[in-house]
Amino acid sequence: MKWFAVISLCLSCSVSAHSLSTAFMQLQNTEAGLSATLELSIVDLQQALNWPADQDVRWSDIQKNKTQIINYLQQHLHVKSKQNNSCVLETEANAWIAVEKNQTYYLSLPLFSTCDAQQSSLHYQLFSELHDHKLLVSWQDKQWVVSQQSPALNLTQMAP
Repeated sequence: MKWFAVISLCLSCSVSAHSLSTAFMQLQNTEAGLSATLELSIVDLQQALNWPADQDVRWSDIQKNKTQIINYLQQHLHVKSKQNNSCVLETEANAWIAVEKNQTYYLSLPLFSTCDAQQSSLHYQLFSELHDHKLLVSWQDKQWVVSQQSPALNLTQMAP
């Protein structure tokens, strides 16, 4: 009887693997303004944009949904100047590529703005439905974490 209870308990328990949701950004301040590369997990994009979860995302799906991706980015990723003015972040979809990190595929997007990074703050709220999502920002040989609990990164305070 004890074995039956143990076997029943084991069969009723389910194990679910959970991987952390992480995006990566490399920032650079150039003469023209802010330059960045943003790498977003394709699985996170699939979930956030309500694409069918039972299908693998293909490059053709990303190309077909460029406008949706750009609109999502514009709504959830902002750079504000020191005067609190919003700076336009632009991307060229024809420069997007897929990269692999730790057996996960990411969409790598080049971003640029005329804002001076050293006089700006970064506001990031992508994937708010993923409670553990984090953005790892690399800038000036240092790294910072942006999360739901701390969605802004004041670059002005970090300028040399």
